[in-house]
Amino acid sequence: MEKIITKEILSSGVVVITMTNKDVNNNMTWSAVEDIANEIEISRNSGSNIFILASGLKDHWYEHAWLQDILAPYEGRQSTAPGVVWFKLLNHLTHPDIISIAAINGRSSGGGAEIGWACDLRFAEEKATFSQPEVDLNLTTGLGGTSRVVKLIGVTHTAELIFGGKEFTANKMYNLGSINEVVKNGTSLEYSISWANELSRKPKEALSSLKTILKKSMDIPLGESLRNEQEIFQSIVSSDNAINKMREIQNRYFKGEKPIDIDY
Repeated sequence: MEKIITKEILSSGVVVITMTNKDVNNNMTWSAVEDIANEIEISRNSGSNIFILASGLKDHWYEHAWLQDILAPYEGRQSTAPGVVWFKLLNHLTHPDIISIAAINGRSSGGGAEIGWACDLRFAEEKATFSQPEVDLNLTTGLGGTSRVVKLIGVTHTAELIFGGKEFTANKMYNLGSINEVVKNGTSLEYSISWANELSRKPKEALSSLKTILKKSMDIPLGESLRNEQEIFQSIVSSDNAINKMREIQNRYFKGEKPIDIDY
């Protein structure tokens, strides 16, 4: 039986997690969500900090939450996994110790799109589309399809997305600010790996601290955010790693190198 969730650890240490669920066109079953969360947890506990979420299907990235699992408790059935696994996965993706990248190669909708909104970076192929179709199921978004998206694209366009339930193109989402880059069809994973490999060479401590600043800045007033940013800066600037790195670069300046010439 073909595995739905597979994990590959690249030579750089980057972890690629791929979902291939042909039977349901990559709709998010609770069991698939649980498996992705578990794979991230295992790798993070082993020291990995850069993760890519990819799809093994040509035209589908991560689609809507599997309705059979949503309906299960109301129909007296067991879902494929406990519903709490959704929060486990989102907590992993937003954890300060990891950078999460969505390599979006096709349709992204509903709960699947909400997984993408929780990632730190999103690279989408030209053919990719995005939708929050919950309104047509007499539902609301429940995992960030409104709350996270409104911080990315603003109230006006979020209203269009969630009230209309229609698909937005990758180019539209890029122009609205929710996608980092639109890439040629068939290249989202390759592009994401290139980015991830570059990130893997950066200090983990700095990435984690910057992600903490970034997350908190979204939730608190500017003045408080600036104070928080300075506190975190002070906590890292005196570390041995930071001091040694600054001395290394400054010595290269003393020797005549210019910032533009230095490959950090």
